[in-house]
Amino acid sequence: IEVGTAKLASEVAEVTAQNVIVVGGPCANSAAATLMGNPANCAEGFTEGKAMVKLVESANGKVALLVAGASAMDTRRAARVLADYAKWQEKGVLKGTEVEVAGTSFTDITVAAPAPKVVAVAPVVPVEPVVPVEPVVPVTT
Repeated sequence: IEVGTAKLASEVAEVTAQNVIVVGGPCANSAAATLMGNPANCAEGFTEGKAMVKLVESANGKVALLVAGASAMDTRRAARVLADYAKWQEKGVLKGTEVEVAGTSFTDITVAAPAPKVVAVAPVVPVEPVVPVEPVVPVTT
C-alpha cells in the first residue's frame, strides 16, 4: 500500500503483510479483528468511553497501529489523539506500545497507560496432606 492510500478492510487481502494504520474496532473492522486474534466476542475488552491506540507487531516484522474504541465516538477520540500526536507527545503520555484514550467529548480527552488486565484465577482448594502409612505385612507362624 502506498503512503497516503486509504483502503477498506475488505480491500486488503492480508493485513499483516504490510505496515498499516487500522481504524475501528473488531466488531466493525475485519482487519482489526484479525489483529486482535478474531475474538469470539468482538466487544470483549472494550469499555464505553475508552479506546486504544496500540502497536501490534506481526511475526514477519510488519507493524500495525490499531486505533479502536467501544463506540464510533470513542474511536474518533483516539484518532484525534493520533492526529494531534505532537501535542500528546509533548505531554509525555504517548509511551510504550499501547495507550488508553478516555473521555466523553473532544474537550475532555485523557491519555494514559492502559490499566493492567485482570486475569481470573481458579480458587485454590486446600488438600489434605498425604501421610505415608507403613505397609501391613501379614505375619505367618
